[in-house]
Amino acid sequence: MNTKILLVAVNSSWYQSNPTLYYLREAIRDLGCQPQLRSYTTQDLMMDVLNSIYGHRPDLICFSAYIWNRNYLRMLLPDLKTLLPKAGIVIGGPEASRLANLADLVIEGPGEAAFRKLASIGFKLKDFQPGPETIALRDLPFPYRPEDQADLAGKLLYYETSRGCPFACAYCLSALDPRNERRFKSDDPDDLMRLSDELDALDALKPRTVKFVDRSFNLHPAFARALWQILISQPRSCEWHFEIYPELLTEDDIRLLESVPPGLVRFEVGVQSCNDAINLACGRHSDWPKAKKMLMALMNRTEVVTHADLLCGLPEQTLEDVLKSIDELAICHPAEIQLGMLKVLPDTPMCDLASERGWLWSTHPPYTIFQTDRMSFEELRHCEILARLLNLYWNKGEFTAQWRDLLKSYPASLVLSRLRDIHTLEGYPFHSVSKGKREEVFGQLRINGTQKKGKRG
Repeated sequence: MNTKILLVAVNSSWYQSNPTLYYLREAIRDLGCQPQLRSYTTQDLMMDVLNSIYGHRPDLICFSAYIWNRNYLRMLLPDLKTLLPKAGIVIGGPEASRLANLADLVIEGPGEAAFRKLASIGFKLKDFQPGPETIALRDLPFPYRPEDQADLAGKLLYYETSRGCPFACAYCLSALDPRNERRFKSDDPDDLMRLSDELDALDALKPRTVKFVDRSFNLHPAFARALWQILISQPRSCEWHFEIYPELLTEDDIRLLESVPPGLVRFEVGVQSCNDAINLACGRHSDWPKAKKMLMALMNRTEVVTHADLLCGLPEQTLEDVLKSIDELAICHPAEIQLGMLKVLPDTPMCDLASERGWLWSTHPPYTIFQTDRMSFEELRHCEILARLLNLYWNKGEFTAQWRDLLKSYPASLVLSRLRDIHTLEGYPFHSVSKGKREEVFGQLRINGTQKKGKRG
């Protein structure tokens, strides 16, 4: 085929990569197509991006639209069409439908089969008829090639072993995804050999981190253990990041993870709230006592680095609930605590729920919550300050011993409140504070001895 195809990623930062480009490239490899891949960031000057794309003189330009790049694409695409009026523009991804007026073709849902069908008709956009065809995850070619190392070394590299999620959390894009696809079977020796080969191929690309995009990686515990065992079996050159459901961890998992060497495995643990009733209000079944036990085991018995997520603005949640969750989670001493603001994403059940309750949120990406029926705008902004203080004084790992000592007598939310007071008194921002200044502030930290654990100032 003579069609000059350009697959374009607009990432949020230089160290990110976009697996979609690589999947689409491999999906049409056997059809004689040789698309070019180009990656940019939302920090790049738009004129530089226009100049770069224009220099390729492509016949077809394909983009993936997400909440982090939708606004950038909204400005870029009209100018691109002005410069290259004969080039077709194809958009896929979660935000594609909201850019439909700027594209010649929008592909919804998994794109591999649709892109292959488009290639089979010579990329004639007007002749393309979307259909229900999909390619199973296990049948997709491995997306990366050895020569990709030049572009991917030192970056965040994405990989998946499953698609879909059964938990239907209302705030998640996977809430309405009925798929339960697995790339490998844990009881098939041939599959495990193929898995081992793919893990080796990922490692050979020399990324900074391999991040598994599976919504709940340990949904199939036997497979999770098989993969972790393969990772542990030989030296690795990078970190391996998994998003896990803590309630699904077992003693067998902990025993295996006890042999993980330092720096190899990071878990992103979606706690969201330590109040099970609040999680249930958005469709998430949780068991905080079990999750807490597993988090403590990870901390006390393994070298796994744990990043734990909490959300503010959930249904039925109050400010007091958020503070209690911070206190409960801090007792587990995860390496990082991310206190995030709820995003009311379009096309999720949370959008309908928020509308019914009269909530306020931004209509622009990333669709951040402003106000709920239980939390005011001021309370949510207060939570945002606490999130920034956690980033400054917990997540950097500079005061671990001091935090352990403080938490013996005081709840974490009280410590954060005192840090907030110092910043306010001294006129310091809640972000971009130098290490020396952070040490100075933490050194000033004094908490009234009459304020014992369980009470908040």
